[in-house]
Amino acid sequence: MKNASGFTLLELLVVMVIASVPGFGAVSAWHHWQQQRHLNDTAAQIQHFLLRLRSEANWHNETRLLWLLPGQKWCLGSGAVQLRCSGRSRHTLLAPWPEIGLLSLTEGVGFYGRRSVAKPGRIVISGDAGERHIIISSRGRIRICQPAERLCG
Repeated sequence: MKNASGFTLLELLVVMVIASVPGFGAVSAWHHWQQQRHLNDTAAQIQHFLLRLRSEANWHNETRLLWLLPGQKWCLGSGAVQLRCSGRSRHTLLAPWPEIGLLSLTEGVGFYGRRSVAKPGRIVISGDAGERHIIISSRGRIRICQPAERLCG
């Protein structure tokens, strides 16, 4: 049997271990990418929601103040505070991803229809990938920043 060809069990195991190590790294990197994407997507949805509220406040010359129902499935809204959020209203935004939490909302922040002004404040969201701050200026400008950025604080 000295002419038998093939691989030994030890050689096959070594090759399988060497091939699986990069796979574990790729899964970890993909998971981190997904978390970052969910965080950025949530920040963009909040920014879009705020831009719509600002436009409505300006168009109708009305006040649009924000409120928050905290929890894992938080709800951000404007107008009359609701006990339950269904997400069917144009003036509410449900948490798009359960792993992204809304940490804080500046009290009384909102938009005033007169001359496109707002009460300045911030909304802070957080997830495993970090934090994002959605900043509202007194002129109604809405921007997203990371805490590591110089002008975010």
